Amino acid sequence: MGKFREGERNPSARRAGGRDNSKHKGAMAEMQFMLDAARRGFGVARPFVDNERYDVIVDAPRRLWRVQVKASGAVHYQGFGVRACWRSSQGHMPYTKEQIDFMAVVIESRRTRGRRIWYVIPVRALGGRLHINLYPFGCRKDGEERFERYKEAWTLLGEPRKRE
Repeated sequence: MGKFREGERNPSARRAGGRDNSKHKGAMAEMQFMLDAARRGFGVARPFVDNERYDVIVDAPRRLWRVQVKASGAVHYQGFGVRACWRSSQGHMPYTKEQIDFMAVVIESRRTRGRRIWYVIPVRALGGRLHINLYPFGCRKDGEERFERYKEAWTLLGEPRKRE
């Protein structure tokens, strides 16, 4: 009958339709970013095809920003781990300024009590890292909170357009 006893569910299919996977979580994070950015007054768009390094285009007053969206609920030493790279046949590759302008990371876990915490991080601040850790609750022991200045840093995208 398989590995599961009668009445047990497959843990990989926790939600209806088996949508508890990284692809689904990533798509949900992208949609949430677009909603939250639009609520702040920015225009948003998605590339028609899925082969760009960016997920969302943000229309700010003087330019368009290419944004890679990530989600994390992975607790790492009182913080949250985020993969700041993409995969190729050569392995994991860091994002570059030629590919994206910002990486937006949403933190959602039991610790955030149902609210979303966004980080809007310029690609130059990633410094070629493949993985970063975020500490929205200030729990890093050595005091190095490298990316905390980007918590809720929506203003880095510019002032949203005035709607008529």
